[in-house]
Amino acid sequence: MMENRIHNTELFYPELSYSIIGAAMDVHNKLRPGWDEWDYHRAMIDALQKRGHLVLSHDRKNLKHRAVAVDRLELDLLVDDLVILELKHIKSNFHPEHYTQIITYLKRWEKKLGILINFGLEQLRYQRVPFTSTQGAIACTGHWNELQSEYSKLLASAMDAILCEHGLGYGIDLYKKLLWVELMHKGVEAAKPSLSPRLDGLCLGERTVDAILVGSELMVMVSASSTGTSATDLSYLKTYMGQADVSEGVLVNVGNSEIQLRGVR
Repeated sequence: MMENRIHNTELFYPELSYSIIGAAMDVHNKLRPGWDEWDYHRAMIDALQKRGHLVLSHDRKNLKHRAVAVDRLELDLLVDDLVILELKHIKSNFHPEHYTQIITYLKRWEKKLGILINFGLEQLRYQRVPFTSTQGAIACTGHWNELQSEYSKLLASAMDAILCEHGLGYGIDLYKKLLWVELMHKGVEAAKPSLSPRLDGLCLGERTVDAILVGSELMVMVSASSTGTSATDLSYLKTYMGQADVSEGVLVNVGNSEIQLRGVR
């Protein structure tokens, strides 16, 4: 089974992948599920080194924008300076955020292949995650041409600067942080809006929502989807616009090939 899935000359690093998964199977067979993730981490280092591999554990890198440290990233294992391993011990299959996490590492470390490995089930689960960096483009849709706020142009300029510097491939949370730093760099007034939902005179309490109010007149939300902006995200944005009495908004979607700016009125 492993031979069919890994030993393929058309894949990135087939021989190395085969050896890594073999080491993971050895660890899983000997330890079995049920221990701490750190136990499998240490066992994988030992198993890989015994196979003659160079292993770097918990390597860290900062992601910077405009000389500001936006985030600090830490991977699990880097094998032979080629393949990033992300180790899990969970009672389920891999989640979408696990793929986002390892792709973020692949992009920041400039590597072509990552492997997700889960020691938490009866049988070892693993998934190769190849990555090729994409620059992408900006696409303006929806009511973009009808927006009157000058802040929409500043937002487009900010996203273009982010795309030129970092390209596509990071997770949504990183793009939110990058946008925040870029807006501050441009001297644009921006804030996390605090809103109080109301129902028939009942105030449900003030809370900060996952959006950015730019210049007190443009509500912005950032999402990530390979299929473009979603109806659900659009509904959220309109809810926040209505509660904040803001007439214009932009839904920013970071996709696989482009960043889409959807104008909302």
